[in-house]
Amino acid sequence: MKSATVSTAGITTVPGAIPLLGHGLRFVHDPLEFITSLRAYGDVVAIRIGTTKVLVVNHPDLVRKVLVDKAHAFDKGRQYEKLRPWWGNGLSVSDADSHLSQRRLMQPAFHRNQVAGYVRDMQDAAEAAIGAWAPGTPIGLNEELYALLVTMVTRNLFSASIDDATIARIQAALPVILDGVGWRSLDTTDLLEKLPIPANRRFNQAVSGMHAMVDDVIDNHDATAGDLLSMLREARDPDTGEPMSRQQVHDETVTLMMVGSETTRTTLSWACHLLSRHRSVQRAVQEEADDVLAGRPARAEDLGELTYTRRVVTETLRMYPPTWILSRRATADVELGPYRIPAGTNVCYSPYAVHRDPSLYDEPNRFDPDRWLPERAGGLSREAYLPFGTGNRGCIGEPVAWAQTAVVLSTIARHWTLEPVPGVEAKPSAKLLLMPDRLTLIPRPRRDAPGKPVPAPG
Repeated sequence: MKSATVSTAGITTVPGAIPLLGHGLRFVHDPLEFITSLRAYGDVVAIRIGTTKVLVVNHPDLVRKVLVDKAHAFDKGRQYEKLRPWWGNGLSVSDADSHLSQRRLMQPAFHRNQVAGYVRDMQDAAEAAIGAWAPGTPIGLNEELYALLVTMVTRNLFSASIDDATIARIQAALPVILDGVGWRSLDTTDLLEKLPIPANRRFNQAVSGMHAMVDDVIDNHDATAGDLLSMLREARDPDTGEPMSRQQVHDETVTLMMVGSETTRTTLSWACHLLSRHRSVQRAVQEEADDVLAGRPARAEDLGELTYTRRVVTETLRMYPPTWILSRRATADVELGPYRIPAGTNVCYSPYAVHRDPSLYDEPNRFDPDRWLPERAGGLSREAYLPFGTGNRGCIGEPVAWAQTAVVLSTIARHWTLEPVPGVEAKPSAKLLLMPDRLTLIPRPRRDAPGKPVPAPG
């Protein structure tokens, strides 16, 4: 690590701030370039967003201290406060006092055997949506994958207790909420969200509509359905035997809808983008699907055999982690290595910047799934790879996300070869999530896959 004195005075303030706006213009104009440039100034550096000082933690060892070793000295900060109007007190935003007990209640719903039970609904949804693509016709993969993931998540959550019209309303509401939360977290004045403008009205209507839909589904849910919602309602605290409150079930349901659809959709969008531009990698994914699945849809027991596909997803998450920047706030004075962080200080770290650090990864801007072969990845520290977080705040839904990505990519591989549209390039859009600004690809039918008709000679 770079040397520094043991005081806040030893933390470098990044140059280039302007009055009132600080580094806000640079952050908004090109956030990824800005956040990756900060490691050159030190392991912990100070920036200003508006008039608010924020410390950016760049070294993975110090990120681990924030998330694990000194986690008790931090709460989740401003970014998550802006999620509360939508997520309530769901696991992702709950405070330290309630987080551990709530996580214990929810953990059985994400056990390997339980996740295996969700795969059939995932595969049915994937087969219906992906099998219906028009051959040779450009499609917006962002939108297609979003609709598919919302369907997957709602079917896993609610089984038969939700109809297609409600799913469509959820699909319409989630992007409005996501966009609204994104810019609210950047407005350090909290003034813009109070203005009577159309964007605020759309956001408030989407949030209230979402809560009403979830309440309606919970009220009419079949308690014997065996779905995720059933698991939440049946969960009991191992110490007290108490169930979740009705409000807590509601809040966790809303949280799972967001995390299970938006973040996985983002990962799959980037994976499809990368596969379309790396034909040899796409071909290897197809060959693995042919070998493992032999032309049939994936079953839960197949997913562990799709090892190359998992490496593709692992590398996609390295290059384009959906949650590209995350916040914390010190609740007490705390030392991070040689740096002293005063109570009340806003702190953030960027998985994107860590994953692109050339001191951690050779050729970090190159897409290379084989960097995750055991013999190559064995020397990499846990702190250098953070797409799901780490410590007791790590993503509880990680097993579901892996299942979703494997099901979707193997289904695409069985049916299609993805090609880019000439002249159309997906660029990163770093808002609340790191999404492609647009993603238009051409699906070409696979004639050589198992179970497909053999093309006629010539």
